Amino acid sequence: MASAATPREMTAARSSQLSPPDGVTVLTCFAVLLYLVPADRRIEALGGAGAPAYLVALVALLWWAWHHLQKPAASGRQQLQWVRVAAFLFVGACLASYAKAALTALPAADISVADLGLVRIAALVGILLVANDAIGSEDRFMVLIRRLTLFAGLYATLGLFQFFTGMSIVDTWQIPGLSGPGENGIGARSGFVRSAATATHPLEYAVVLTMMLPFCLTVAIRDRSRPAFLRWFPVAVITLSTVLSVTRSALLAMAAVYLVLFPSWPPVVRRAAGATLALGAVAVYVAVPGMAGTILGMFSANDSSITSRTDSYDEAIQFFLVSPFVGRGFGTFLPAYRILDNQYLVSAVEIGIVGVLALLAIVFSAMAAAYSSRRLYAEEPMKAMGLALVASMLAGSLNFALFDAFAFPQACGTVFMVAGLCGAYANIGRNPAMPSGLS
Repeated sequence: MASAATPREMTAARSSQLSPPDGVTVLTCFAVLLYLVPADRRIEALGGAGAPAYLVALVALLWWAWHHLQKPAASGRQQLQWVRVAAFLFVGACLASYAKAALTALPAADISVADLGLVRIAALVGILLVANDAIGSEDRFMVLIRRLTLFAGLYATLGLFQFFTGMSIVDTWQIPGLSGPGENGIGARSGFVRSAATATHPLEYAVVLTMMLPFCLTVAIRDRSRPAFLRWFPVAVITLSTVLSVTRSALLAMAAVYLVLFPSWPPVVRRAAGATLALGAVAVYVAVPGMAGTILGMFSANDSSITSRTDSYDEAIQFFLVSPFVGRGFGTFLPAYRILDNQYLVSAVEIGIVGVLALLAIVFSAMAAAYSSRRLYAEEPMKAMGLALVASMLAGSLNFALFDAFAFPQACGTVFMVAGLCGAYANIGRNPAMPSGLS
């Protein structure tokens, strides 16, 4: 007669049956650390590589690589995944620019930044690959989207609190093990507070808001599995936060989001949305005196921020012509040289024509994958999520043209995560019975 198992043996047996976390769990941890922890906080001993969200992303990359090393060779013809291909092309371009930097007599500070740049690229591509490959079903995909809308609503609420109180709050947060200057939180323009929530800068805050807005709108309209308040609250606070952000790029990106999504809504929703936006604009005009004039002034030809961008072009071209194909090294065009406020222009200088084309390949392959895969879904909200992903990537890519996005962890982290979600959307549509975890 066999003896009964001991408690320790039973615990070991249960542990051996536990499945590893799927991509949704990993991406949720990444998003929590990316948006909840102030962007300037990091583990001091690790320097610029010590941001908690990026450490999780590096672990995610190792997880992805280990899985694919252990995975048996697949038989038969496999579907080519263009988002993943574009990510590898981008890595190759960055490695080429790093090699160029190593062979060039750059200042020591630039070489050090180039080393850190490779770590940042590894983290960004790692989170893209996990998002692309490790979400196994429609249900798990929607779980992540709902979590992101919740995080975005809380993020925007913090920004609204900063706007109306003038208090950062974030600079008083003490997180064990993390340190930083604690200077992020709010700025000012034309006498108005420019909120930043936990971001480094109001522009970064605007990128996160506008990239999350399409998901919030789609969940609010198409996903009836939650109470109306939970669905519409993120939409309301994000839209209001964007209008009050005193940020041109946020308003342009929000307009692009609504232009992409508006035609796809039922007529009754379009009418309600139009009326709500009109009433909201009137409410802001009445409740926040001077805001309307400030917003109109931001789009005038005499705006100083527009002039500073256009005045930078000649100098950027001179740097670009030194190494037009592979650039001078990712991350090596420091603010001490010039602040260009245009990530595509900065990328042209740092990683050359090849790198810019690879970056654009990520953007367009992600948008194409999401848009073309909508026909693979018959039911809402997954069918509508294709346009939401397109709108999110469009908002991110527009903002890339208006500030140096790779210098801001929340902005570029969001873009690469959403690009990976576009690939996941296509993969799930082609393989609806795909198991949870890395594929």
